[in-house]
Amino acid sequence: MAPFFISLPRQSNDRIPISQGHISMQTPVTRLYPAPCNQYSLNGLYLQHRLHRKGQPDAPYVYSNFITSLDGRISLGGSDHVTHTVPAATANPRDWRLYQELAAQAELLITSGRYFRQSLIGEAQDQLPVGKQAEFEDIREWRLTQGLREQPDIAILSSSLDIPVAALEPYRHRRILVITGERSEQTRVTVLQRAGIEVLHAGAGTRVEGGQAISQLAKSGYRSIYAIAGPAVFYTLLEANVVNRLYLTITQQMLGGDIFDTVTRGPLLTPARRLSLASLYHDPYAPEEAGQLLAVFEPQT
Repeated sequence: MAPFFISLPRQSNDRIPISQGHISMQTPVTRLYPAPCNQYSLNGLYLQHRLHRKGQPDAPYVYSNFITSLDGRISLGGSDHVTHTVPAATANPRDWRLYQELAAQAELLITSGRYFRQSLIGEAQDQLPVGKQAEFEDIREWRLTQGLREQPDIAILSSSLDIPVAALEPYRHRRILVITGERSEQTRVTVLQRAGIEVLHAGAGTRVEGGQAISQLAKSGYRSIYAIAGPAVFYTLLEANVVNRLYLTITQQMLGGDIFDTVTRGPLLTPARRLSLASLYHDPYAPEEAGQLLAVFEPQT
């Protein structure tokens, strides 16, 4: 399917003169790469990627997504929160729309025990997508027309198995898998299994091995997998060379701060994981008075 674009006259300041009150998800972004430059509706921008059709029976298509500031902050710690949270300065509804579009193409979401611990104390950003809000009705309908289930299943990667069972209750209508290492604490494995949670093993120790985890999920029939966890889980997948695509929203802001997370966290990757730019869009409308870049990266082959 050819991408939908909007041809508009270029303004002298390269911005479409629309007040913040009139910006909608139809307000276009500008493709900077690959050429030629055109303007595209934000609404539906990522749905066109058809990620749910890219996976193979033995090789699921694995993709991830982050929003970061120019100085690399994806989350910040603070005295008013127990855990690190997405900065209010970077979070914006236009990026959130794209996050939901990516979730719509997933058969399975990968998250972490940390999300459920945050959820239990009210510090999670939102419920796991696809969102049930009215503004995402078209995304939910699109998902059904593509032959996907109403909501993606959930896989929790965890070495500690510190997963509060009570926080899983809102997701009992989905299949929930926990993936952990072979030597993880058996008592916690038993607690989860008695609560009706499937536990899979990937890795000889307590730590999850990313390649084995994806192989286990492939055997379970998943073809499109959206990793929405934090830097530790992303490192696990990156280290195992199983990430097929990274969606990175870069807000044009400097945040500073001494306590923060970046996209990945773990020992030095040797060799470095090299990514090629697949596409780049400019969205001048959010965050307000800053704008953001919408980048898509793929590993070099």
